[in-house]
Amino acid sequence: MIGKKETALLVVDMQYGGGAPDGSLVKMLHVDLTKQEDIVTPIVKLKDYFNDNGMLVINIKTEYEADFSDWKMLDEKFEVKKYKHFVKGTLDAEIIPPLAPREGEELIVKNRWNSFFNTRLDEILKSKNISNLIIVGAATDVCVLETCSTAFSLNYNCIVPIETTASFTPERKRIGLEILSFGRSKVVNVEEIYQMFE
Repeated sequence: MIGKKETALLVVDMQYGGGAPDGSLVKMLHVDLTKQEDIVTPIVKLKDYFNDNGMLVINIKTEYEADFSDWKMLDEKFEVKKYKHFVKGTLDAEIIPPLAPREGEELIVKNRWNSFFNTRLDEILKSKNISNLIIVGAATDVCVLETCSTAFSLNYNCIVPIETTASFTPERKRIGLEILSFGRSKVVNVEEIYQMFE
């Protein structure tokens, strides 16, 4: 069992560019959207639960400068500038409407895959005495994995619900969950989350 007051929900990179047919990642990586499962509905349900119970919800989004001066290496590796990937001020970088930050929720803006890198995330969590993190979002094997790995290093107890995270292919999601489950986090079905609270 875990305490509600000590638990936060991190919603990672649920942005237009990651899942819309004309989103940057979909075009850049040729994602087959017909093989993508609906992770939005279970995340909305989790947000409802956390808000109804006065628990901490932190929305996390990625934004880059148009010239990628804030992470040149990313452009060198993936040519993201060509696709205007998550560029600040564009639709591509916006959190999708069903998961837009609600009143009372926190918002963290990052420019790396790791949500803790050069952000106030750890400071916010510590200020609210959070020790448990439910981590949802995309991609399983990229930003969710990097965020969870750092959280584990910082002594947070992490839990990743299977139905609330996705990657570019089902195989990449499977691999991501397998890596996450090695010490970094507990990987569970989303319905198990609700049974964990005292």
